[in-house]
Amino acid sequence: MTKQRPTPPTKKPSAEQIVLLLGLLGFIAFVGIIGLGFVPLLTSRPMPSFVPAGVAQIIAFPTAALPQLKTPTPGGPPTATPTVIYNGTPPTPVYTPRATSLPGLYLPAPIMPVNIIDLARIMQGESRFDLQAAYYVGWVARNRLEHPAYGNTYLKVSAGFFGYRPDLQPRKEFIKLAQEVMRAKEDPTQGCLYALSRTDITKLGVPPGRADVTIGEWFFFHTWPVGGR
Repeated sequence: MTKQRPTPPTKKPSAEQIVLLLGLLGFIAFVGIIGLGFVPLLTSRPMPSFVPAGVAQIIAFPTAALPQLKTPTPGGPPTATPTVIYNGTPPTPVYTPRATSLPGLYLPAPIMPVNIIDLARIMQGESRFDLQAAYYVGWVARNRLEHPAYGNTYLKVSAGFFGYRPDLQPRKEFIKLAQEVMRAKEDPTQGCLYALSRTDITKLGVPPGRADVTIGEWFFFHTWPVGGR
């Protein structure tokens, strides 16, 4: 009878051997990845792409447009609107100029008070060719404004001046002159409420000596020199 030899027991790998084996496999995988990365550089060949062809094309051309989106338009069919991919260029900032006191820069034009505009309309309407006479006319208008019988605004005072027009756009020199009248303290007409040129007093038959103040060819009166007013 033949004796059977006992089967030697199966030797299981120890924990140290398993760790070493996993480390070896990880090292091999790492070397493979590094190799895939450096091979295209050494051989001047493009790295194989696992990206879909459409996405790869967009990545290759940063300014390419995405597929057109449909933007609904009220009252009509959808309108195709291309969406441009950001290509790294910073957007153009929108600059809004602000008012500044520095010389040479844009300043918004100041808004003129209504009283100044209406006074300038009176002065330009009554004497548009003679600034000095217009200055005196402005004083007559100011005296009427300060009088209780003519109104509390230059718009109301203007009713007594035939040359006034509400749609008249005063020239710059008359606006400046109106500001001077409103700031001045010395009244050259001495409080007169009426102004007539030499042509006017000739037509009305008013003797020049009847005037309370005479300045050149202009005659000023505290009261209306003709009866009935």
